[in-house]
Amino acid sequence: MFYIGVDIAKNNHEASIIDSNGKLVSESFSFSNSIRGLEKFQKFISSFSIDFNNCIIGMEATGHYWLSLYSFLIDLGFSCIVINPIQSDAFRKMYIRQTKNDSVDSFVIAQILRFGEFSVSHFSDEDTFALRNSF
Repeated sequence: MFYIGVDIAKNNHEASIIDSNGKLVSESFSFSNSIRGLEKFQKFISSFSIDFNNCIIGMEATGHYWLSLYSFLIDLGFSCIVINPIQSDAFRKMYIRQTKNDSVDSFVIAQILRFGEFSVSHFSDEDTFALRNSF
């Protein structure tokens, strides 16, 4: 099983992939918050033979910037977990080096998934999102 943590930002997201032992599979990977960037991310994870059957992808609920990635991955059949930033901040404090940067954040999110230390958030389908955003 692979765990992919994504640090969400307005323009560029950062992803870290770890295996079931918590070992980094590769250096963190940056991709833009655009359809081209999302396709680049999909190609990157596919290069490690990772697909929707053998991974869980997690991201923080940062503003609305996570929505396009979340929708893209759900449409591809991936299992996605959206984590409250308060949860990841608390988990980060357990590490000796409490540095904060995009690659550390994505690694921490992946570790949260691996340990199962998150509360599940439930979201409406895209039609409900669209209806809410139309007002």
